[in-house]
Amino acid sequence: MNNRIYSLLIAFALTVTAFAAFAQTSDEDERLRQKMQSAVMQVYDQHLQDNPADYNARFARANQLFYNGDYNRALEDAKITLEQIPQKEKDLKVETLLLMAKIYDHNSNYADEISTLRQAAELNPKSLAVIDMLGKASYHVKDYNAAEKNFQTILRESPMNYDAMYWMGKVEVKRNKFPEAAQWANKAVSLFTADPQVYINRADLLNEMQQYEPAAQDLISAMSVGDDEGRSLRALFAMSDTHYDEVMAALASSADKAPQVGMFQYVRAQIAMRHHHYGQALNNLRAIIAGDLYNYHTIEFNTARCLFHLSDYDEALKYVDIAIAKAGAVTPEYLVLRAQIERFRNNGKTDKALENLNLALKTEPNNADALLTKARLLLDQRKDNDALECANTLLQAYPTHPEGLLLRGWIYKYRLNQPAVAKADFQQAANADDQMYFLRGFALHELGREEDARQWARQIIEKGILPGGECYFVAAALLSDIGEFEAGDKTQAINYLRSALANGYGSRHELLRNEDPYVNMKLARRYSDFQTLIDQNTFNFQERR
Repeated sequence: MNNRIYSLLIAFALTVTAFAAFAQTSDEDERLRQKMQSAVMQVYDQHLQDNPADYNARFARANQLFYNGDYNRALEDAKITLEQIPQKEKDLKVETLLLMAKIYDHNSNYADEISTLRQAAELNPKSLAVIDMLGKASYHVKDYNAAEKNFQTILRESPMNYDAMYWMGKVEVKRNKFPEAAQWANKAVSLFTADPQVYINRADLLNEMQQYEPAAQDLISAMSVGDDEGRSLRALFAMSDTHYDEVMAALASSADKAPQVGMFQYVRAQIAMRHHHYGQALNNLRAIIAGDLYNYHTIEFNTARCLFHLSDYDEALKYVDIAIAKAGAVTPEYLVLRAQIERFRNNGKTDKALENLNLALKTEPNNADALLTKARLLLDQRKDNDALECANTLLQAYPTHPEGLLLRGWIYKYRLNQPAVAKADFQQAANADDQMYFLRGFALHELGREEDARQWARQIIEKGILPGGECYFVAAALLSDIGEFEAGDKTQAINYLRSALANGYGSRHELLRNEDPYVNMKLARRYSDFQTLIDQNTFNFQERR
């Protein structure tokens, strides 16, 4: 291949890769990324059509296809490349085999990955890249002796390779040799105290050893020592989904040791809000405000959110006003919250609420939360056609918005007496994914498919029970709509509500005040022992550490 053409292709590919690294996630950015990728592939395709024997170009295209996520075509190109490369070019053969191994690894085809890596090892027995992949593939097929042999080889050549130490630790965990696993992790930390990755690695090993609070503490340490591009924070949030108490205890311990470091209080508050533990989040946010640890309006905004969910509307209004004043510029999210507070604080007197929403929509005409909130306010005032107009505007901008479809369907069915028109919206919502936030079960109920709706409720719980009980709360709301609460106190609906509260679900507002379609406790509140359940779980709605 002409070196100049090859260089241009590589430069073009690197431009696409670099663009993807900093591009935002908007639709326009995605279209531009795809357009640039398509341009790169057109150059490769045309060149290989004219020069099918150019193995350098084919290898470059295989790498680009791998980057694009087109793994089948990448593998096909890599196999052809391997056949075309002259025997004397061993290095390129090894690189091609490594690419094939990466594709097999991505597809969890470890048998073919190991076979391919062994071919590469025959060509270059000292390649640490080959040895490393062999070790990891052996680990995945539970050949821990082979895995250890490969990682020990790496450590002989590179004694301070903390990734190999980490994998040695993983091998020892699988052998139930926890002290030995801890030694490998501790060694890496002692050698690289300022590198976040060694703490993330040790946290993973501790997690596998069911030492959850120390694992969380290591993730906090990773956040503290350096920039890890958010990996430790994401891991901490993910861990909180299954081991909430341990994560919160580790953050509380860190906050106690460094009371002037607002990050620990802030992360703790964010995790608590994620799991609907608003009283717990409020405690951390108040600590930030009292200690003047951060002077940023999002603190007051989140404080207002927590107070709103705890039904302390007067205090919520005070804090959202502080947030709005601090922000300076119009912030639609803040105005929507203020409107929601005004609505429930004044028992339906919505003039001020509408003023806030109209200002938000002047700034962002298609803001989904503002349009939904405005539609609900207009329904309070029996301005059904105006509410319908808001729902239409929302669905013009976001045609598959689940809450928009359900709300418009509700308006047609229950306010405008047009059930046939409503059915189209419910049918579209019923075609959505089974994820909880798509609210598919409520559409199924409106279509009369009650057993399918109950199955959806079971599925959203089986897919992931989060601390805070939101899945249970949504399931209870659905079954109360179906009428389960009328059948007696042994119904699945009341069991779901008990489980939501037992898991700490802490929005007093949603439980006792909200009646917006859909996802509400309006019908459940008629149940004779509903208030007893609330009274038994008042801890959920209290400010606490």
